[in-house]
Amino acid sequence: MEIRMKQTRTYDWTKPGDLAVAINGLSGADVARAMAEGRVPAAPVADLIGVTGFEGARGKVTVGFDPQEFHYNALGTVHGGVIATLIDIATGAAVHSLLKAGQGFTTLTLEVKYHRAITVSVGRLTATAEVIARGREIATAEARVIDGNKRLFATATSTLMTFRLPETANRSDV
Repeated sequence: MEIRMKQTRTYDWTKPGDLAVAINGLSGADVARAMAEGRVPAAPVADLIGVTGFEGARGKVTVGFDPQEFHYNALGTVHGGVIATLIDIATGAAVHSLLKAGQGFTTLTLEVKYHRAITVSVGRLTATAEVIARGREIATAEARVIDGNKRLFATATSTLMTFRLPETANRSDV
């Protein structure tokens, strides 16, 4: 069996320290709004897998994703880890939209259920995440990944911990 020449992919991303400076002093809701309006760039991981189209409200965020061949596993479908990353971005953004300036978050758990295979032919997907419970330090969000025909491809529940950001998070040299 002959293997064809590999494809090449090039992309740009914003340095994490520059992004930290850009969002310094903004509440999570302000960050979500600024990303939706294109005034603040997406996180580097969103650029890596191709997450676009941020739309946000307090506690609820929707992001877009166009499956590409470079997302495929050896079986010719989008790797589940890519979809888990898409969902983690959406659930994290939903929780972030409720936080005050100077607060951050990290994912504690992510339980994903896959309902059907994803290929390039599926077309644009949207991941919508909504916070369903929030305590002082722990928040829970649910997410759904659907296509333009409202077909369900994945669902998830995520638990996230919120915390005060260290001062270094506001510097561009990080």
